[in-house]
Amino acid sequence: MLDTERRRMGHLLRRAGFGASEQELGQFTALGVPAAVDYLVDFDKVDDSALEARLSRTNLNLDNLVDLQRWWFLRMIYTRRPLQEKMTLFWHGLLTSGYSKVGRGPYMYAQNETLRKFCLGKFSDILKAIARDPAMLVWLDSQVNLKAAPNENFARELMELFSMGIGNYTETDVRQSARAFTGWLLARKVFTFNPNQHDWGVKTFLGRTGNFDGDDIIDIIMGQPVTAEFISRKLFSFFAYDDPSPEVVSRLAGTLRASNYSIREVVREILKSPEFYSPRAYRAKIKSPAELIASTVRTLGVDTDAAGLPGYADRAGQILFNPFDVEGWRGGAEWINSNTLMQRLNFANTVAIARSGNFRFNPLETTQRLGLATADQVIAHFAGLLLDGNMPDEERGILKAFASASNVPGGFLDGASPVGDERLRSLVYLIMASPDYQLA
Repeated sequence: MLDTERRRMGHLLRRAGFGASEQELGQFTALGVPAAVDYLVDFDKVDDSALEARLSRTNLNLDNLVDLQRWWFLRMIYTRRPLQEKMTLFWHGLLTSGYSKVGRGPYMYAQNETLRKFCLGKFSDILKAIARDPAMLVWLDSQVNLKAAPNENFARELMELFSMGIGNYTETDVRQSARAFTGWLLARKVFTFNPNQHDWGVKTFLGRTGNFDGDDIIDIIMGQPVTAEFISRKLFSFFAYDDPSPEVVSRLAGTLRASNYSIREVVREILKSPEFYSPRAYRAKIKSPAELIASTVRTLGVDTDAAGLPGYADRAGQILFNPFDVEGWRGGAEWINSNTLMQRLNFANTVAIARSGNFRFNPLETTQRLGLATADQVIAHFAGLLLDGNMPDEERGILKAFASASNVPGGFLDGASPVGDERLRSLVYLIMASPDYQLA
């Protein structure tokens, strides 16, 4: 278990959201882990009208991919329902569709809102909603799935990538499922069931026989023991660490089945579990570019309209609304190479030196508001906020020497000195340049 409540809370808010400001961290720490998890999971009770007001003021064109990406970054950064956005990101990576093929911003926007709406609902409900989603109908060719020539793309990925995993179905099951989804088409930009293009014949799927349609197929999938294990493993790996033990997966799968496949209840259990707060889970996941960008801005209290954020994410290897392929982003070590690491550091530097324009960050105001008067206090504050205080004494000493070498008569916290301001901002950048800062 992590050794302090504040450290546990920092871990929770990074994994179940996008980090937290000093104020948020204090408020959640006062709640304690069980109550904080319930607050995050039961987000329907939380008023998020301030976010909606901010979005309406920003005047974005959601037909445009870059503006759509800005819209989502603003949601990640300013929402009071961080788990809702984190779960939307989870589903975006699992029930993947991409703008490169879909080609319509409104379709991608509508899909994102569908994922948000159903993000902690019943697993069967989100699968049934995504099967009718216009972006998915284009992405996996359901719009051309006709009784005379069934298209198997959606039927295959529904089982392989979305719900069961490879090896748990046969090619016959794929063909029979495709027949059940015939006639689920796109007409006038919305889902339409065309009975003339639906195969009304008897199908045999995963050992069951009947005149099945697409909803029946999903219901049968829900009855397979492997389904609860599949999505439990995906969720645990997303929040905690990869390759959970069979015992952990079995326990979570039991919760899913007992709750009629409530994603809310299994996420609640994960976020309260001892495994989630274990040393194996702590700082064990590399932040995706979206997580790195949103959490940096949110944690430091940077004011932004999100212009430029899609470009930073793109250069670091993640284009929201446009994953590489049907498998989404692989994540993990694949996020980091020599080029993407440099882009991450460039972003950190841009934030640290931001005085106006798209980013506005004022570390001096923070030090004055909190009464931080020495290099030790400043380092402790920002290292605590950004790294949970995990910084070797040698590194602290180097940062202290750097701060003290500013050659400013009033010290590096002299608000009247441009040199002091630059030194303070550089200090924050150096903390973000730590390898540990790339880890959630």
